[in-house]
Amino acid sequence: MSCDTGVLAPAERASLALRGLFEQYGYRKYRMGQFEEYSLYMDNKSFLPSENVIAFTDLDGRLLALKPDVTLSIVRHAAARPATAEKLYYVENVYRPSAESHTFKEISQMGVEYIGRMDRCAMAEVAVLAARSLAEVGGDYLLEIGHMRFTAALLDALGLRDGPRSRALAALGQKNGPALQAAAAEAGLNGRDGAALAGLAGLYGPAPEALDRARALCRGPEMAGALAELEDVCAAVSAVGCGEKQQLDLSLVNGTGYYNGLLLRGYLKGLPRAVLTGGRYDNILKKFGKAGGGIGFALDLSEIARLPGGRPAAEIDLLIRYGPQTGAAQLAKAVDAAVRQGLRVRALPQDEDAGRLRWARQARLDADGALEESGKGGCAAWESC
Repeated sequence: MSCDTGVLAPAERASLALRGLFEQYGYRKYRMGQFEEYSLYMDNKSFLPSENVIAFTDLDGRLLALKPDVTLSIVRHAAARPATAEKLYYVENVYRPSAESHTFKEISQMGVEYIGRMDRCAMAEVAVLAARSLAEVGGDYLLEIGHMRFTAALLDALGLRDGPRSRALAALGQKNGPALQAAAAEAGLNGRDGAALAGLAGLYGPAPEALDRARALCRGPEMAGALAELEDVCAAVSAVGCGEKQQLDLSLVNGTGYYNGLLLRGYLKGLPRAVLTGGRYDNILKKFGKAGGGIGFALDLSEIARLPGGRPAAEIDLLIRYGPQTGAAQLAKAVDAAVRQGLRVRALPQDEDAGRLRWARQARLDADGALEESGKGGCAAWESC
């Protein structure tokens, strides 16, 4: 008997589909403990979006923390010099401060990590996986691809340092053209240099067009190399039929030092925030003394759970009512027969309140074990369901 995944919530369906996808690409599941030593995050807080971490003292006196990040844990335990690349995927919960309230929130994540020798083919594979992951979760999606090294090299070429550099990155992250112009004026940039900085905010669009405009801003081999990587990655995403769902965005930035190369961000129609974030993070491996590079992405299953239309119109297909004289074997047989037909079934005593259950059909189990249909479509509080 096959399992009907249509009855599952969006995040549950996504988790099942993504696990199959990652396994097909040769990634193995990585399991980690619920807690990590608090020092792991304090020693690497420059890679975290917030220094706030939930910590507690274990029974043996060690200071532990609930994970605010998965990649740090994986890199910490990765081989120093792997013989071949480690291709991992995970399903984990992380705990971070909420942007909406002064509380911590639990976020369910699913993602992949590629750690080891890094070349354009490895980067392209992860970008393709990101696009295909979004397609598995929701048909209407958008994958944005950027490159931190392109942006950083331009800021270096323009001589932006310290405060002016931070303010320019903040304005760029907000796609705030006037703020970028103000940052250029503050740094004494004018003419071609000022236009180059302000132009970063508009470097967005279909890959061929955006790459052509980006080449006009190139200043040196570092920026040219970043664009060559982007061209290869975008070509790979197009080669698997996802080209129309990708956009190049060279205004994508990361202010924590987490990512140093390719950047990925994905959106689903119906959700206001990005559900996929990722990129290349060689700096983290260097901090831990690991060889090679790293790239990956995470999908926010908690956000995906908010997809509209995820709950079926009827939670169950058949509600079976039974009386006090019904035999357990009779009921078991009736339920089993319905389940074997692929129906979602719920059995309730005939005098029990069904609460707020939604059902498509209702039937009564008679004394002989036969089902007599007694209603179509129902809810105990239909107007409020």
